[in-house]
Amino acid sequence: MKKYSSFFKSIAIVLILQAAIYFIIKIFQSNYNVITSILDFPFIKGFVYFYDSWYPFIVFNAFLIYYFDKDNYKSLIFTMIFGAFLAHITFLIYPTMIDRPSIIVNNITDFILNFTYETDTPAVNCLPSVHCLFCFIMMYYTFISKKIKNSIKIPVISYLILIVLSTLFIRQHIIEDAILSLIYTIIVIINVYIFRDKLVKYLKFLF
Repeated sequence: MKKYSSFFKSIAIVLILQAAIYFIIKIFQSNYNVITSILDFPFIKGFVYFYDSWYPFIVFNAFLIYYFDKDNYKSLIFTMIFGAFLAHITFLIYPTMIDRPSIIVNNITDFILNFTYETDTPAVNCLPSVHCLFCFIMMYYTFISKKIKNSIKIPVISYLILIVLSTLFIRQHIIEDAILSLIYTIIVIINVYIFRDKLVKYLKFLF
C-alpha cells in the first residue's frame, strides 16, 4: 500500500474536496434556475447501475493511469482539480435545477434509482455535470497514453461512455449539461498543457 501512497493521497484530495465543496454550495443556495432540454432521452432505469458506479470507476481508471503512465497522471489530477473548480464557479454564478420523474418502487432497480434520487435531492447544480466532466477527462488521458494497451483502453473508455449516457437516461442531467462538461474539459486540458510545468512546481504537495 505504501508503494501507492501518492496515488491514494492525490485522488482522495480531489474527490473529497469536490464532494465537500459541492454539498457546501448546495446548503447555502436557494434560488435555482429550472432548466429543460431541447432533446429528450428515453428514461432507462437500468442505467442507474452505471451512474452509481461513477466514484469507484473513476478511482479505478485513475489508478490505471497512475500505474501505467505516472507522468500523465499528474496532468490528470491537475485537470480534475481545475475542471471541478470551473464547474463549481459556474454553480455559484448560475445555480440550476432539473425536474426528475417520480419512482414507484416495484423491484431492486427501482429501489436503487429512488435511493439515488433521494440522496441527491433536490437535483441541483446540474450544469455542467461533474459526472460527465470527470468521465471526459478520464477518456482523454486514457486515450492519449502510449503506455496503456488498446485491450485496456477500449473497455475502459466504453464504460466511461456508458456512465455519461447514464446521466441522461436516468434523468439526472440533460444533454446541455454534458455538452458544457465537454467544453470545460477541452478548456481545462489546454490550460493544463500550457501551464503544466508551473503546476508541477507549485502543486507538488499533491503527490
